[in-house]
Amino acid sequence: MLKRLRRRSKTTRSTHSEASTTPFPEPVMATAQSTNIADTEYARQRREVYALLKDLKELGAQSNIRIPRIAVIGAQSTGKSSLVEAVTGINVPRDSGTCTRCPMECTISTAAPDWQCQISLQYDPDGQTRREPFSGVLNSKAEVEIWVRRAQTALLSPHVPRDSFKTKTYQELKELTASDPQMLKFARDVVVVDINDPQGTDLSFIDLPGLVQNMDDEVINLVKDLVERYIADDSTIILITVPANDDMENQQAARLAREADPDGERTIAVVTKPDSLTDGEIGAQERWLNILQGRVPDHELRLGYYIVRLANDTERRSGITRQDLDRRADELFSTTLPWNQMLNSGRLGLRNFINDISKLLMGIIEDAIPRLREEAEARLAQINHDIAGLPEKLTADPTTEVFSRMSKFCTAMQDDVYGRSEDKEFVHESQAVYKDFKIAIYKTLPDFRPFIDHAKHQKPTDPPSQSDQMDQDTHDIVVDFENGPFDLEYVRWVIKECTGWQLPPHIPYEAKERLIGLSVDKWPAPAAACYERIRVLSREYIDSNVRDHFGQFKPLESYIGKLIRDEHQAHHKKVSEAVRDVVEREKLPYITQNLHYLHSARESWLQHYRSAYGISVTTYDSYGRLRCAYEDELTVMADVRAYVQVAYKRIIDNIPMTIQRDLNQVFVDDLLKRLISKLDLESADASDRLKKLLEENPVIANRRVQLATDQRRLEDIVTKLSNFVV
Repeated sequence: MLKRLRRRSKTTRSTHSEASTTPFPEPVMATAQSTNIADTEYARQRREVYALLKDLKELGAQSNIRIPRIAVIGAQSTGKSSLVEAVTGINVPRDSGTCTRCPMECTISTAAPDWQCQISLQYDPDGQTRREPFSGVLNSKAEVEIWVRRAQTALLSPHVPRDSFKTKTYQELKELTASDPQMLKFARDVVVVDINDPQGTDLSFIDLPGLVQNMDDEVINLVKDLVERYIADDSTIILITVPANDDMENQQAARLAREADPDGERTIAVVTKPDSLTDGEIGAQERWLNILQGRVPDHELRLGYYIVRLANDTERRSGITRQDLDRRADELFSTTLPWNQMLNSGRLGLRNFINDISKLLMGIIEDAIPRLREEAEARLAQINHDIAGLPEKLTADPTTEVFSRMSKFCTAMQDDVYGRSEDKEFVHESQAVYKDFKIAIYKTLPDFRPFIDHAKHQKPTDPPSQSDQMDQDTHDIVVDFENGPFDLEYVRWVIKECTGWQLPPHIPYEAKERLIGLSVDKWPAPAAACYERIRVLSREYIDSNVRDHFGQFKPLESYIGKLIRDEHQAHHKKVSEAVRDVVEREKLPYITQNLHYLHSARESWLQHYRSAYGISVTTYDSYGRLRCAYEDELTVMADVRAYVQVAYKRIIDNIPMTIQRDLNQVFVDDLLKRLISKLDLESADASDRLKKLLEENPVIANRRVQLATDQRRLEDIVTKLSNFVV
């Protein structure tokens, strides 16, 4: 685009002198016949270019394709609304309560034989630009303003149904604007005004809300950010309106344009209110003349300046004709300084401005055709990809389709449960739960401290021989045990509490039972928690697979999903009871057939506890044998620790195995047969019932229709862009 602008700027500069180079174009002379032929051919090309531009915008391509456009910016009261009215030939809301409070995109086409207008709303609900018609086709210019007001108020009131604004009167809109506290001050959504005017000039631009200064900081920044967002794209021509009775240095719009376009290559300035300069303002006249003739480097614009006289309020209310307005402008320019110094510049008046700006935008669009085609092809490729990603449309008969989907669902569930699926995610998540269960059980093992007062000693390490016997996952984890610490005095107290008429040195078995129970009695809670986590995990995989295999058809997903979840729930009571049974089996009496491991663990722990206790505090008994003063207590510690260790090894396998088999495997085995039996396929109405269940998800169906529509339109646009010849 910049290449085009530079080329045009070179051919449109004045040839007065190199020292006073000006952006004003030289007039082009031609014969009447050549002008008619050229105008006809040019008009045809222009209509084709702007028709193409309209197609792209209606598609919502602006969100994916950088379409060249003109953005009109300026402060409030700089004549921006008057300029829009003059260009479009329609009236727009101008009073303080309904000034431009959201972007308004105007497109003028000369293709239709009669004047028409239609108002649409453009919004961005899901990241993709969408347009929806708001008004019907308007055949009178007098209808446009009220419809623009309605459209703008609808966009400013997202909390109110849009259709409710279509019948509101001017007074109702005004009262609503003044009284509704939820109404937005400004909105980013766009009012789209499409005009067919056979007497007009093909043109498209977007009018942005006027920059404000005397409002809340939030509002000021919102409008400023909106303007900056639009003019940042280097495909956008920035058109700023500047009143002649103010200095360029005071214009915030000019500063924003300079920030977005530092070299002034894509910025045009329109000087409004030229009649506001009086004869006595010689300094202001000279400043403007220097700026307009390119003698002020800070304000030089490659696309130059235009000066237009627009209708004032009195003329507007009187309904002044375009011819009379042009005549008064010509009189002003020909008789008033500094404008009469530029009569041959081609930059005075609306006619020159509209014709030149239309040609400029058309040329930029022509230059952008290759890029537009490339971006359109990229978006078409994405749409084709999205279409390919949609579920296939139903082609089989209902019974076959339902059976096929149920079969695939059951296979997927079996693959998850048995670890045959590619990602093994269900297995890995289950193993993580079982590991947490194992650690929870490990924490309940008794923490015996073979000292008289455990507070004076740190917890001793496990015996070296136990590193081969304990599970590595728990052995290397620092665990705060829940049972203990129990020192020798505590164990002695337990023995004493459990001793009846037995003669010493008898150790009552009840003492060991009580100490074992301190661990075993805590196992129901972690076992139940483990089961519940696996049950929830299984349900999540059921829900995920139900969505994957039946989600295309919401009725089917709901119906089959309920059958499957009911089937899963039916296992819940039986499996929870089975898990409780496994834990109950670990309670009294405490038995094991794993005697080899029990004896080995006991000997290891006994030696370990004796060593930790220390031989220096031993005494000799009456038979002359070396005896530890706490030999009974150390023995009880070793017996209890060894048995709990055996039981620990047992339960950390039995609980996961019970859950995996009784909850998961039993559920997925023969699931297809159980589901088919519940469908009652032998009934006379089976086919009709299944057909109703196969109504496609409305979201997917709508997405399919929208993508197909976009695909057809983009294919057409790509074809037009490929075949476009200027």
